[in-house]
Amino acid sequence: MIDKFNSELLKLLYHPVNKYSNNFVLGLSGGVDSMVLLHLVKKVLDQNKLSNINIYPTIIDHNLRIESGFESENVKKISQDLGFKTIIKKIKRQRPNGNIQEWARQNRRELLFESCCDLSGNLFLAHHLDDQAETIFMRSSRNSGIDGLSGMKTMTFWNGIFILRPLLKFSKNEIVEYANNENIKFYEDPSNYSLKYERVRIRKELKQIKNDKWETISNDLFKFSLNCNKLLNNINIVFENWLKQNILVDQCGVVRVNYESLKLLFKQSDLLCVSLFSKILLTVGGKLYPPKRKKVYEVIKSLLICDLTKRTLGNVCIYLKNNFIYFLREKRHLNYNLEINKNKKYFFDGRYIIISNVKGKLVSSENVNFDVVPVNSPFYEFKKIINKTIPCLQTLEGKLIKPHLSIIDTKLKHHGNLKHDAFKLYLINRVLI
Repeated sequence: MIDKFNSELLKLLYHPVNKYSNNFVLGLSGGVDSMVLLHLVKKVLDQNKLSNINIYPTIIDHNLRIESGFESENVKKISQDLGFKTIIKKIKRQRPNGNIQEWARQNRRELLFESCCDLSGNLFLAHHLDDQAETIFMRSSRNSGIDGLSGMKTMTFWNGIFILRPLLKFSKNEIVEYANNENIKFYEDPSNYSLKYERVRIRKELKQIKNDKWETISNDLFKFSLNCNKLLNNINIVFENWLKQNILVDQCGVVRVNYESLKLLFKQSDLLCVSLFSKILLTVGGKLYPPKRKKVYEVIKSLLICDLTKRTLGNVCIYLKNNFIYFLREKRHLNYNLEINKNKKYFFDGRYIIISNVKGKLVSSENVNFDVVPVNSPFYEFKKIINKTIPCLQTLEGKLIKPHLSIIDTKLKHHGNLKHDAFKLYLINRVLI
């Protein structure tokens, strides 16, 4: 297992996305998966003498069980004994009455994301092949589209950081066997066996199917996800010219789409059109997840069939004007007053990566004496709306600095251009099918 893992990890460590940072947060739950990941990472770093790579295991204590604090401290000690600087973060928010696992997952992800921001690094998670099979099985039961059925990726661009999953090609049996052979200590969470949780029920159902009639179901579902990914990549290649000709993504965080072309696309494939619309809403609205497909479909129909000229969805104002559909960020749920330190990576509104060589705080560009939208921009007529949704930087001396705007995308084409000079905002372009 170590040789195969060594190859997987080195590919991720030396990927271009890590060009400007050698810092990695490792989500350490104390379960067998993350403990094996921790030991494997340690072994690879030692074998390859990678002293320049910094791994920061981070333990999230959910405070859901009496034993959680004790277990977290023990896991921290194991990690520190391996030579890692390890921290524990406690979830302090009040737990809800229902859907505890989803609450725990969201809070865990937020705290790990916070650690990545503090270190300007990326995130290692211990998802494996069986996790992927469960995810595909669940999504298929919900009639997910091809995006959902492609499952988790070995590398995912999420909210401005990269999530890396070096164990995704390894089965649960391989991981447990490695833990037993290497005498790796780990802790089992009793909730992993409680049938009141959907993931546990799915796991049990898959195990039953595997025992009764389909021994290779997990591997086959994993292969199916790979095929979906290949199909998506082929669609991207075929569709790339259409995107270039009919969609304009602007660094001010707005998008324009050719109305007639979109109408033709909707007639040919409403599913493809819904997927495209959802990605635009994510780019402009800054949310982590798109609105439900049914809502997106209804908005598209109202614009393309009923000829309505204005709709709102997912923090986005959608206008039909002069044979174009414009997508602009609404002025709400915008978190200004973020303190900015020099040469550190920040995220604004789920849309922008911020890097500055000047210390200060973010303020709205609404009442400053400069426009963030240039006069020659096709979006200039919307400058008042856009100015309300773009931050400028107020230095400690009170000086206002206009942002330098640029674009990166989830295909990583421009990620290598992130520079630690001036006050820069990089729009995260998610307009990919």
